[in-house]
Amino acid sequence: MVQYRRNTEIRKDQIVAAAKRLIIKHGSENVTVRAIAKEVGLSEGAVYRHFSSKRDILSLLTDSIEDDLLGDITAGIENSGSYLEILDNILIGHLSAIKQRQGISFQVMAEIISLGDKRLNRRMARIIDKYLDGIKRLLVKGIKSGELRKDLDLDGTALLFFGMVEGLVNIWALNGYKFDLEHGYELAWDTFRKCIVK
Repeated sequence: MVQYRRNTEIRKDQIVAAAKRLIIKHGSENVTVRAIAKEVGLSEGAVYRHFSSKRDILSLLTDSIEDDLLGDITAGIENSGSYLEILDNILIGHLSAIKQRQGISFQVMAEIISLGDKRLNRRMARIIDKYLDGIKRLLVKGIKSGELRKDLDLDGTALLFFGMVEGLVNIWALNGYKFDLEHGYELAWDTFRKCIVK
């Protein structure tokens, strides 16, 4: 029974990974259960044994995005240092993961949003809200420590942080992954940092 469960989890991971690859290659509108099955090397029936619909696959994909985004915040918080350094570590962690996965989380997020599925969009909105709340909590701690400006607009600053990542990923992807992500990060982070330090 344990082996069966492990095989099921492995197969689900393979199906979700195939969906990610196909979304990046062809866009979400061209991702079908048939295409996913072909990508994994399974029959459509085998995919349906694990997922009842394409929406179920995208739902699990959304879980993966949530883990990636919120995991980067957790990893950044666990690093010691000033709150400015923690925010910088989160940004660096995002960009490092983005380079390794070719920006997959942010691109998949955009594709899921473009599908227009209200339930998935609400779920994605909740994930982004959790992310923004995590950034705002860090900003509050930075203000209390005296490191960051007291007059920061928390909502605006958190949105700016998220937008910085999203913007860099979009420019990088649209330039065929040839845009200098490190240089873009340095420019964006330097400007952001100057805006929030006391």
